[in-house]
Amino acid sequence: MSICTNIFQEIPIEIHIARCLENVEWNCTEVIHPAWFLFWNHAPGARIICEKAEYEVTPEHAFLIPAYTAISGYSEKKFPHLYTHFSVGSPFDKVENKIYVLDPGPARRFYENHLNCTGVEYNLRWRILIMEYLAQLPEDSFTSRWQMDSRIRKALETAEKLKRTDNRTLAESVGMSVNNFCRCFRRELKISPKRYFISMRLNAARNMLVSGGVTISEAAHRSGFADRYQFSKSFKEYFGITPGAFLRQEKQKKN
Repeated sequence: MSICTNIFQEIPIEIHIARCLENVEWNCTEVIHPAWFLFWNHAPGARIICEKAEYEVTPEHAFLIPAYTAISGYSEKKFPHLYTHFSVGSPFDKVENKIYVLDPGPARRFYENHLNCTGVEYNLRWRILIMEYLAQLPEDSFTSRWQMDSRIRKALETAEKLKRTDNRTLAESVGMSVNNFCRCFRRELKISPKRYFISMRLNAARNMLVSGGVTISEAAHRSGFADRYQFSKSFKEYFGITPGAFLRQEKQKKN
């Protein structure tokens, strides 16, 4: 595969989270990550959808999904879930937004041989796994450069800077009417502004829980949810696991 002229070009990778959860459920519609999503399930029990493409998630495939790709996921039973969210630099900002179904071999080997490693080795093993899957991307996936509308990108930057996510403030910040902003946002990201910013709040809350030092109620409050009940319901719909169960699995891994 030839994706850049300089084969020694540095490709920065930032891992946001990398975990294996044993009892996950999916019942989520139109979720989106500003980071890449790589996962492999060593047992069946889930489906994943991107626009009109739908896949049964089985151990025979691993799945790689570029940043800003809206997906939905469903499951009939709980399933084990090896996954990571990460950011990666050029030339992977040129990859077409869709689900990539890839060889499960690297993920299976990681699950069998490296899941319980810790410290620096844990970090390095995950980076190797991510790079193995980025290298599997077909060359033609780089031929359709996707560029987000500059107004929407600016609105996302404004939302991050000001911690304001109401449509009127963001529309005014880029010189658009609210209706035009919402239409353009959905055209670019295949998701409404409301759903997108809920996704961002939930990701921020999850990162707080991973980092430690906050209770579920504190994470709910800091990420803008009315109460712990609303937060827990939204968290499970999005991540397929309750905040309490997620924290317990995190504590078990650290022990």
